Amino acid sequence: MPNKVVPFIVEGQSDECVVDAFDEILSDVRVHFQGISADGDITLYKIHPENFHVLPGKGIQGKIKGLIKREISKSHEFKERDILAVALLMDLDGALIPDDRVAEGRVLEYMADEIRTPDVLGIRLRNSEKKTRIGELIAEREISFSSRKVPFRAFFMSRNLEHALWNISDNLTGEQGKKEKRQLSLEFIEHCEEDPAFFKQLLLSSDLLHGADAYKASWDWAFRGVNSLRRGSNVGLLPDEFGISWPDEDGCLA
Repeated sequence: MPNKVVPFIVEGQSDECVVDAFDEILSDVRVHFQGISADGDITLYKIHPENFHVLPGKGIQGKIKGLIKREISKSHEFKERDILAVALLMDLDGALIPDDRVAEGRVLEYMADEIRTPDVLGIRLRNSEKKTRIGELIAEREISFSSRKVPFRAFFMSRNLEHALWNISDNLTGEQGKKEKRQLSLEFIEHCEEDPAFFKQLLLSSDLLHGADAYKASWDWAFRGVNSLRRGSNVGLLPDEFGISWPDEDGCLA
């Protein structure tokens, strides 16, 4: 195990393919990316406390630290002193759109410029709560462990992992959806292992970053209009944000 660890919090197990890809491609820098599944959207811990009430700590950062401490005690793979930085990857789920872009519909549907739902007020409440927590996460650039502070950054996939990485706009739900997500994740890891340049090229592409090649600018893009329903992600900025070098085309560190 490298002596520097980046705990990488994700919503579910399928999202860990991104963590595994970073761990594989950036292995030469002697940093280990430790995926930690929150088993849900941690930004909604107040709306869905049943998923997170067992975690100690107050506020969104307290819940994040609770997840990391639980992982340390469970896996025994690293200690707090090994933490180099902390990353969080979330789905945006279109939550940053204006309220008037949430419309009445027969079923929940994520469209190119609006969300249709039979529960308009419920989705607007969810969006408002998620937007508030995201604002807190963006503002917090460090996280404390005992008396030591390490960098913290929140990254996004829009609308979700499947949309950002594979341009799949349909929601993959149910047992069949889980199987498809699992298969896509496995194929993604295999592709990244065979062609490390692919991962970097995808994450830094204009399809995902839309020209916003700085952390604040990437979040400004996500908050603008209906962009949180458009395909995008800023997770490709992670290495620069944490002072880690991408490998060059030959696999050597840049």
